Amino acid sequence: MNANFQTVLFDFDGTLADTLPVCIYSIHEVFKAYDGRTLTADEVVALFGPTEADIIRLNLTNRAAAEEAVRHFYDCYKREHDRMVKPNAAIAAMLDELKARGYRLGIVTGKGRDALLISLARLGLEPYFDVTVSGDEMTRPKPDPEGVLTAMKALGAKAESTVFVGDSEADMRAGKAAGVYTVGAHWLDNVQTHTFETAPDLYVKHPRELLAFLQAYPPA
Repeated sequence: MNANFQTVLFDFDGTLADTLPVCIYSIHEVFKAYDGRTLTADEVVALFGPTEADIIRLNLTNRAAAEEAVRHFYDCYKREHDRMVKPNAAIAAMLDELKARGYRLGIVTGKGRDALLISLARLGLEPYFDVTVSGDEMTRPKPDPEGVLTAMKALGAKAESTVFVGDSEADMRAGKAAGVYTVGAHWLDNVQTHTFETAPDLYVKHPRELLAFLQAYPPA
């Protein structure tokens, strides 16, 4: 075990914010409106990987309406966000504590930047993060390690001093491929992967468990 961790990177949907319901709802509404297709929640989640806009562009049968459909997604996402996504006090407290301890914090998400910025602003999470890498900045989405490596490069972080926290199998695979310490976090009601095929180095069910673990390996 490394004596010190300096950097903590997080996935976003299902890890830092319980945004999966509004993502699923908004994509569901798009396919219903423009394709006449009613997708189940599991069918929507199976499409995750690309950004929300690219999910629509790649999978909508009515290709001619794709850009209008993307705009419809963002209209739904903004309209329903505050009703469907609530701030999480335990996560905010964890981020406060990590910043106070001196960790560099980042986000690595397949989420499109526009949707990410909406959620960060609505939830008051913007000030915590030194870098955010969205799906728009990746050519290869998770489980490829590109996003993790991009965030590490921006922060000047080394793999042996970096932790990546996520709720999905893709997060664990991306973290392992990047050579960082992986944390599987199932502390929100809605997560992308309920069990991990790729075992994380640490599994936690509450933000305080991550804080307790990191307390033993403080930044130098």
